[in-house]
Amino acid sequence: MVDTIRTIRLITKWGANMALGRRRPVVAVFSMTHYCNFYCPMCPFGDPDKEGQIRLAKTSDLTTQQWKTVFDKVSKYCVWCIIEGGEPTSRPDFMELIEYLHSIKMPITLITNCSLLHTIDLTNLRKYIQFVTCSIDSTYEEPYCKVRGVSPHMFGRVMDNLRLLTTHEVPHYFNSVITKFNTQEFIDQTYFDRAKDLGASAISLTFVEDRSDVEYSLLPDREAMVDVCRSVLDYMKKPGSLRMLIPSEYFQQIIEHGRTLFDECGVWKSIFVNGNGTVIVPCWKYNSPENTHSLLEKSIDEIWDAPEWDIARTCHDCKVLGCIWTSSQPIQTIARSYMRGMSKVIGQYRPDLQEVT
Repeated sequence: MVDTIRTIRLITKWGANMALGRRRPVVAVFSMTHYCNFYCPMCPFGDPDKEGQIRLAKTSDLTTQQWKTVFDKVSKYCVWCIIEGGEPTSRPDFMELIEYLHSIKMPITLITNCSLLHTIDLTNLRKYIQFVTCSIDSTYEEPYCKVRGVSPHMFGRVMDNLRLLTTHEVPHYFNSVITKFNTQEFIDQTYFDRAKDLGASAISLTFVEDRSDVEYSLLPDREAMVDVCRSVLDYMKKPGSLRMLIPSEYFQQIIEHGRTLFDECGVWKSIFVNGNGTVIVPCWKYNSPENTHSLLEKSIDEIWDAPEWDIARTCHDCKVLGCIWTSSQPIQTIARSYMRGMSKVIGQYRPDLQEVT
């Protein structure tokens, strides 16, 4: 059950800080580990050197107690938290950390590639989280394997695990990164029908934002992007369609301008904690020692008062990254769209939690 009183108190605190000109985070993102068992080319965790990733995770990932210290600090500011990775379910203490977040009344979204869900007690998981975000870029084997860099066997395992979520009545929705490999199923809308068959209650879509540290591009050409956007907007109007968690304005702007538009990057509204406990200000594009702060050593107030945040006022480098565009919208727009979608996700499996909206 989401603690409504806690949420109201933190939102009031956030609003008071804004009135005084102090920016503070309202959502927390915890990147739980440097390791991921997938090879996604659009993600730095897709590095093929998995042995190197494991060594890095063993030496750099926060310990269980260190993560709990971070959670305690962040819970004084943020109304919600997102658990991601790397692949968070690969941590041996994954359930212990989830249970701890629940004990300090932090509502939880889990983002996972779903490959290891069969190793987790899903009945127990359902007690502690609000919903699972399933990273499912394609519902077809060939494009899924291309986008995720995995074998057909792994695709089969993920599909089986999605059915396990439904069997155990764990609220979940699908998130897809649209690349040049998977546009067709959004244009012909088969992705949505197949997602519904796999138990998804809602969909979140965003185009891939090409990495600056690689020479290749995964972004579809402009014509394909427009076709996808028009098809998504058409699907959103259909009776009985799955809830779209990204507002229609995102797709409309890409059709009209070839990118999204916003006055100022809103990355400061979230605190993104790396697997080693650091926060990069204002974001990963400015990864340097002088822009990196340890949350184990500094307070959130100290980090959020850092002058580097001013970079976000003028940076518009992210052209189609959905999370950046969404966070750059007025807080009322974010809350309205997000909670409308979540009411459908939660309500299908957990009528007792619908009061959060």
